[in-house]
Amino acid sequence: MGLFRRQRSSPPPDDNDRVMSEFMDRHHHRASILDGDDRMIIQPGQVLENFALTMERLDNDIDTPVGISDAASFEEVIGMIQMGMGSFLAVHLVNTAMRIMSARYPEELVRLPLPEQYDLRTLVPVLTFTDAQHEAARQIFNLRTFSTVDFQAEDVDDVWERLSEEDQAQVVTALFFMFGNKVGAMKYRTGIK
Repeated sequence: MGLFRRQRSSPPPDDNDRVMSEFMDRHHHRASILDGDDRMIIQPGQVLENFALTMERLDNDIDTPVGISDAASFEEVIGMIQMGMGSFLAVHLVNTAMRIMSARYPEELVRLPLPEQYDLRTLVPVLTFTDAQHEAARQIFNLRTFSTVDFQAEDVDDVWERLSEEDQAQVVTALFFMFGNKVGAMKYRTGIK
């Protein structure tokens, strides 16, 4: 577990017992709590599990109203990044994406990289990534697409280390949306529901 400073206030005192109980319950999806001093305690493993479950839900029903906030709050993503686990989170997303896609879709489609002209911002206009953030996410996604083995965090160091904390959070968001976009395209192309 890790701590980081945060701007939001604590839950009301009457909710503290419920929140702590959810956080301590290994079967509950709560991945973070405030400790009362504007610090957040995060369970990184639960954040990763929440991302994997959300991505599986999205693959199972592309029309389900799922967003990145169903996997993790912005504060949890920033917390992971501030703990030095941002590249680990990014790698987890692309490894999970490949595991999910490889189990269900033709390999030639799964291994097809996102082309240079691919622009997620055109497909999902509410997303406002900079060119550098978008390109970093596309590079990481494509690097994993070409690899036949799961990535380790150091496999994306060349791309990741150039990014600020804000850029890293945006890249994590872009990777999540790139997965959903690619799954949607493969479902459309193959007719797989």
